[in-house]
Amino acid sequence: MNAYLRFKRALTEEEPLASSYREDLWAELPDYRKLPPEHSLLLLEILHARFATLLADLEPAAFRRKLRTQVLGSVTLDVALQRFVWHNRNHRAQIEVYLNGRD
Repeated sequence: MNAYLRFKRALTEEEPLASSYREDLWAELPDYRKLPPEHSLLLLEILHARFATLLADLEPAAFRRKLRTQVLGSVTLDVALQRFVWHNRNHRAQIEVYLNGRD
């Protein structure tokens, strides 16, 4: 969700600073702990549909727009998108391993 919002900010602002957050602490909050993992997968499915719709109509120049992060510095949306895809696949695999282990 954060990557999606960062991407949209970079499309509408000049090189915005992408805020960081503590993923480990977010995972301790009730919406992570109390809801089943299937809810996270559904949220990802809906989010990806929105992201895909956004990406489908972008001109190539849009991917050269930039955002800044505390860790990576200035990166193009092309690089940010590649990192998002990798990050998402990693988290999705973690969820699927957990779900398969529950059976």
